Amino acid sequence: MFGKIKLAQGSISIGDQKIEIKRLGEWFEYLRGDVRRKIVGDTLQILPAPAKGYGVKLMMVRLEEDIVIAPGNRVEGFLTVPIEVSVRAGEVEVDRFPLGGEKYALYGTLERGVIVRYSRGSIQEKPNGIGVLKVKLINRGTSWGRVDRIVFPLLDVMYYTKDRAFYPLVEVIVDKDIEVVNTGEPPMDGLSVVGELKKLSFKMRW
Repeated sequence: MFGKIKLAQGSISIGDQKIEIKRLGEWFEYLRGDVRRKIVGDTLQILPAPAKGYGVKLMMVRLEEDIVIAPGNRVEGFLTVPIEVSVRAGEVEVDRFPLGGEKYALYGTLERGVIVRYSRGSIQEKPNGIGVLKVKLINRGTSWGRVDRIVFPLLDVMYYTKDRAFYPLVEVIVDKDIEVVNTGEPPMDGLSVVGELKKLSFKMRW
C-alpha cells in the first residue's frame, strides 16, 4: 500500500478508496473517482500524510474510556486515528485524499476556540487500523490525574510500513496542566519516514 510503486494496468485499494491505473500508449492514466491524471513515467509514491483537511493544525481524539493515572505512573498504548494519503510523482503531488469520513469539532469556547480534526478511540496495547497514534501518558504531578481526550499539534512528518501509517510519538504529561508534546520521533523501530522532522508542544486548556 505505502511506498514506491511501479505503474502497471490494474487497481490499488487503500482503505475505502480505489485507484485505477490504465496504460494508454506513451503514458498511464490515473483515476480515482472524479480525479484524472496522465502520468508520463512509470513510478508513483503512495505516502501517508497528517489529516489536516481544510488546514487545521490540531487533532482531538476523544477517548471512549477516560484514563485515570496515579502520580508517578506512566502508560503507553495505541489509538486508531484518521490520516490522509498523498500520491506523488517525484516531489509533485498527483492526488491527496482522506481515508474514511472527515469529522471536525470546536476545541475551546465559541469566542476563543479553534476548529480541529476530530476522532474517537480507545487506547489499545497494539496498533490496529491503517492510521495509528502511539501515546505515552506520564503523571509528573503529586495527585491523581484524569485524561478524557488528547489534543495534539499536527506536524508534516509521518512514519509508515507497507500496510500502516503512524503519527510521531505523542507524550501526554499530567501535572498542574496537561501538556501534549508531538515529539516528531518514530513511535516504533524499523519505520520509513516522510516529511520534515521537528517537535511541537501544546497546553490543553479545555
